[in-house]
Amino acid sequence: MVKADDRPLARGLRPRVPRLVRALLAIGRDPAAAEDAAQEAFVKAHRTGLDNIEKLPAWLLVVGAREVFRKAKRARREADLWASLPPRDDGLDTSADRVDLLAALCELPERQRAIVVARYYYGLSYDEIADHFEIKSGTVGATLHQAIERLRQIQLAGRLARGAMR
Repeated sequence: MVKADDRPLARGLRPRVPRLVRALLAIGRDPAAAEDAAQEAFVKAHRTGLDNIEKLPAWLLVVGAREVFRKAKRARREADLWASLPPRDDGLDTSADRVDLLAALCELPERQRAIVVARYYYGLSYDEIADHFEIKSGTVGATLHQAIERLRQIQLAGRLARGAMR
């Protein structure tokens, strides 16, 4: 929400939005990521203060491009992570899988569990999670990595136990 004293700031930045989004789209080739990165660049400009930024268009482009690169890198890491999971050919029904997953989630430490739920149940981005939990974006990635590794261990142990009972 724009406060009354921030309206001139918003008006001053508004004409720069389409050009920045187009540039970020050309860099990252993802319309949603370009819009998100542009928004993040404007938020950072607002937080930094326009008076503190010497060449605003270039500054916005660099900050936005870095954000596009970060999001693309995270997306690649997540895709690789999901691709590394074993294929679902064990014949278990999905309700049993959900019960197992919920049980495995309960074994995670509270912080890991909360971040996994925020990311995969609510679809929040790393930056949104970082803002809400007041942690760094890199900490979100590290925590998710640790949680997923632990979930893998728990799930594999459960599958081994089920296999031994057959």
